[in-house]
Amino acid sequence: MKEYLKKITLLIAINYIDLSISAWLYDFFVILPLTFLTYSFYAYKTNKTISPIEAFMTGLIVDLISYSYFGLNIILFCLITYLINLYSNSFKIFSYLQVCLFFGFSATAYIGFTQLVLNLYNFSYLMLFVSAVFNISFCIIIALISSYFPKVSRLKI
Repeated sequence: MKEYLKKITLLIAINYIDLSISAWLYDFFVILPLTFLTYSFYAYKTNKTISPIEAFMTGLIVDLISYSYFGLNIILFCLITYLINLYSNSFKIFSYLQVCLFFGFSATAYIGFTQLVLNLYNFSYLMLFVSAVFNISFCIIIALISSYFPKVSRLKI
């Protein structure tokens, strides 16, 4: 129980940072789905497989605290959990660049899907492309930090 409360508190804090940063980055046509990327990295780095119920509950909590449509994050969190669990053995033979590209493109797919749902009439391909480049670069920077500073990446949630 204490472990789940710790994860929920971390999700709330990261969602608050995500909402704070998004207003500033929106002027540069960039969307950084920090909550989604954090959950994806957690699902990738954990030693156990994450059940669909845990992904569902995490998506439900994120939907409740992020002011999005009910079920939007549930679907996307369950989908990314399924993909990570499906290709968990394949990720072991991939290089850091390939894994970063996967997470960058999955974040771009998350942005595209949420933008289609949230503001269909104001969909911007420029924002999607700039966000894709930014998210892939962000994932590469995170991989470089975890490679050169291994104590940072070994922190347990």
